[in-house]
Amino acid sequence: MIRIVRAEVMALSLPLICPVRMAVGTITSAECLVVCLTDTEGREGWGEAASAPSMTGEFIEGMVAAGRYLAERCIGTEYSKAAQVPAFLDAVLYRNHGAKAAFEMAILDLLGQEQGLQLCDLLGGRQRASVPVLKMVAGGTLDEEISEVCAAAESGFGVFKIKVGVGSLETDLARCSAIRRVLGPDAQISADANGGYDLTAALTFVRGAQEAGLDFVEQPVPAGDLPSMAVTAAATKVPIGADEGIHELADIGAHFEARAASGGSLKLTKLGGMLAVMQAGRLMHDLGMSVNLAGKIAETSIASAALSHVAVALPQLDWGTSVTHQYLAHDVTDKPISLIGGSLSPPDGSGLGVQPIRDKLEHYKLAI
Repeated sequence: MIRIVRAEVMALSLPLICPVRMAVGTITSAECLVVCLTDTEGREGWGEAASAPSMTGEFIEGMVAAGRYLAERCIGTEYSKAAQVPAFLDAVLYRNHGAKAAFEMAILDLLGQEQGLQLCDLLGGRQRASVPVLKMVAGGTLDEEISEVCAAAESGFGVFKIKVGVGSLETDLARCSAIRRVLGPDAQISADANGGYDLTAALTFVRGAQEAGLDFVEQPVPAGDLPSMAVTAAATKVPIGADEGIHELADIGAHFEARAASGGSLKLTKLGGMLAVMQAGRLMHDLGMSVNLAGKIAETSIASAALSHVAVALPQLDWGTSVTHQYLAHDVTDKPISLIGGSLSPPDGSGLGVQPIRDKLEHYKLAI
């Protein structure tokens, strides 16, 4: 049993190594909510979620306000098992999935430490020792992108996602074809439009996706447009995945029933935490749908550690794992999550297995 006696909420702004270009805009820095909860034994549990207004509607200012609201109500609460956590959070605050994901993470971190368990064991146990990490391709000239993916492949990466919808359709398809040529047939390569195409453009893109060598196409049309998603899915043999269109279990069922997607991207910030993502992953497994697990651009090794625990515990994970601390210029933990040979394993130790450095948190802290 753990009992929360102290709650801290802070906002960080962290620079990226390079700008990331997507259909929704160019990102140069990441804004994240970080939560620290302390129990009666002095243990600290950490949680994090990135601000993603175009995906969840949560600006960092709103996440801090929601975090402070939850912090007040967390003091004095007690937990003995993981299932109690989302029930408490949903009872005191509607929606605000990103903020709630950070608090759930911090409480589960404490529960893992108290029970001497890694978080993946609290989530149901390991299904695999490690997972392949996805490398995003999202900026620069074609020559620069090719140089980047070749370097990543040499270091062991075998899963890549190309951000499209940022230029002409011809350019997007040419980029995908060129990257497939240099990486060869064994790499898994997808394209993510972030809902940036209208139906006409999406149909042109997905009809060229097989020749371009893509293994799946993610969110070609805006979220919520199931009819257009279904039309694009019917127009190509390349699997179509949903991302921005999935925020709860009902969305997964709706895409499946409409034949609008054969897989999807699961994020802690979208669904409200690790336990919800595990639930979604089990549903998708039962439906025979493919799963990509992803962090938002970009999160520190706090959230990436949580993602690593989910990644090894999910029943299936066939479209790669995107941990996004790899795109930050600086991290904030004592042991940033290591990517070895393009693969990821949860850090050792109970709970999350990472500990932020206070001085680094203060350095990147926003005054909100």
